Amino acid sequence: MRRSARVVLGLVVASAAALTLGVAPTAAAEPLPGPMPLADNWFQGPADLSGYANGDVIRSRPVEVRFPANTAWPVVKTTQLLYRTSDSFGAPVTTATTVMIPDRPWTGPGARPLLSQQQAMDALGLQCNPSVTLPAGKSQDLALISPMLALGYAVVTSDYQGPEMAWIAGRQTAHGVLDGIRAAQRFEPLGLSQSPVVLYGYSGGGHATAWAAEQKATYAPELNIIGAAEGGVPGDLAGLSEKQPAVGFTAWGTLLGLSREYPDKIRPQDYLNPEGIEFAKALTDGCLPDLLGKTKGISLAQYSKVGDILTIPSVKAVIEENSLARTAATPDMPLFVFHDTKDVLIPDWGMTGVVREYCNRGVDVQFAPGLGVDHVGGAFVGMPPAYKWLDDRVVGRPTTPNC
Repeated sequence: MRRSARVVLGLVVASAAALTLGVAPTAAAEPLPGPMPLADNWFQGPADLSGYANGDVIRSRPVEVRFPANTAWPVVKTTQLLYRTSDSFGAPVTTATTVMIPDRPWTGPGARPLLSQQQAMDALGLQCNPSVTLPAGKSQDLALISPMLALGYAVVTSDYQGPEMAWIAGRQTAHGVLDGIRAAQRFEPLGLSQSPVVLYGYSGGGHATAWAAEQKATYAPELNIIGAAEGGVPGDLAGLSEKQPAVGFTAWGTLLGLSREYPDKIRPQDYLNPEGIEFAKALTDGCLPDLLGKTKGISLAQYSKVGDILTIPSVKAVIEENSLARTAATPDMPLFVFHDTKDVLIPDWGMTGVVREYCNRGVDVQFAPGLGVDHVGGAFVGMPPAYKWLDDRVVGRPTTPNC
């Protein structure tokens, strides 16, 4: 069910339980605000989505992508699509994707391939999405995409966190990615219906890529995804939350992002003291640079009135649910997984256990440890071999798994 309905249901159940016990119900703490709606009404979907299937396009428009600001890229034709997807519980929602097609022909075998590139948004505000930052010239990811555009790949990059910006919510993220691919392939003017698809992402984008790869077989089995490259992934979110200090943007983003998708199970308004609630409200629409600055060195414990928030049973259960390789869902395409051995932000053991489990299930995995350059450096060192691995899938070279 949608967020608002889940909130109302939770309040009704709590009130009914209190009356059954013969006590007056207490006023529930007001939930923290969600993201501020965008001023551009193009992003507002219809109230009734029953006429649309997941991945169906609601509307489209041409845009220009820019990088840096005010410098247009005329070498790509760019289209934005608003499409239906579903949240973690199957309720219909809308989000947007940006599709870029280079002005050069594809000279490799078969149809022009489609790269689904998941940007590392790690954000709580809708204005941080690629559909906003790419036309505004504020997305450095455009430079990272350019090698694949130069090879003739089309690129789709979706606002995969959904309308509530549910940071780190795995199924919402997976659905946003997979339905973004569906939308790009169903929109006939783009001519991508026969394109083989490859996935790429790093850090938060790696998380989105990994979840899309894991959920694809059950959620979008018809998609021809032939490989996924994912780096710096917080795969074992439960283990990371248990062993890593709950400090900085990852801790606050996990708490606030998951509370938006699971408002009946994660309630920051009940865990934080008044100063903490005001601090959390100041993060409501933050993009990554702003969140990095505001939360640097700030722990959840600093504002908690209930002790270790991440050990509260309902919170812990949701974090477990949003960890990879916890269900029978299994990637059905080859994987290239890279992770730096000296990554302090997201230690490699946060993904090596997931890789081991995938290997045990028979997934074709090539794991590439990094060179000891930490998390940010791992993105730049790992990208060229990851792109090369994806291109090998497209041109038909054999995989080299090392399970």
